[in-house]
Amino acid sequence: MLLQLLVIEVINQFIFMADALEYVKNFLPYVSGLLFILIILVLLSINKLSETIKRNTESRLLNSQLKQVENLNNILQTQKHEYNRHIQTIQSMLYLEEIDSAKNYLNELTENHKPITDIKYTYNTALTVLLNSKIKVAEDKNINFDFAIKCDLERLKINDREFCSIIGNLIDNAFEATVESENDVNRYVGLEIKFENNNFIIYVSNTGNKIPREIEKKLFNPGFTTKGTNDRGYGLFLIKKIIKQYGGTMEVSSNKKTAFKVKIPLKDEMK
Repeated sequence: MLLQLLVIEVINQFIFMADALEYVKNFLPYVSGLLFILIILVLLSINKLSETIKRNTESRLLNSQLKQVENLNNILQTQKHEYNRHIQTIQSMLYLEEIDSAKNYLNELTENHKPITDIKYTYNTALTVLLNSKIKVAEDKNINFDFAIKCDLERLKINDREFCSIIGNLIDNAFEATVESENDVNRYVGLEIKFENNNFIIYVSNTGNKIPREIEKKLFNPGFTTKGTNDRGYGLFLIKKIIKQYGGTMEVSSNKKTAFKVKIPLKDEMK
């Protein structure tokens, strides 16, 4: 009798387990579907976050360039206002026939004021504005900043905004590296743009500390930064992406000097 009860109990357990397994088996497709939806939502969230960071970084770069243009414009407007005032003063002296006073006033002006012709011009108006604003930044940071534009940029296929974004970002990074350098005496940043072998070549060099090889390999990775703030780790990544869109390349070398080299093919060579 006891054996029969034991057998019946075992049979009941098997029946219960079979029912449970059948229930799980029927419910499993719904669980799989739910997990698949969750995975898709996570991937979409990651992609949206990445796009948001990218837009914010691009916005910061553009705002930085606009601020530089505004600063240069303010300088020019101030100089214009001062020169108008000086002209009015000289005009009044001449009207009163104070010739000697007018001469002395002019002599003082030429000694104490830099003429507006100090602005260095390039083949590109936007680049002219950008580089002259960087000259002022370099002076404030005690950096010897020199540039040489050795070719006509008319056939460069990148628009002015993106081109200035590339140049401005590379120069800003070079300034920062130079200021942080152990060599605080000979601070130097150089820019050279030339044309050779159907390519526009851009060199930006600085006398900052040598970049370690392990960091050099990560410089163009999205989000990589040595400054501890993620939004600053997208500048080089974004400008390399712009360069790549136009069939160009960018590389870095770091020894006695650190140099970034950008190569952009001629406009007519675009496929």
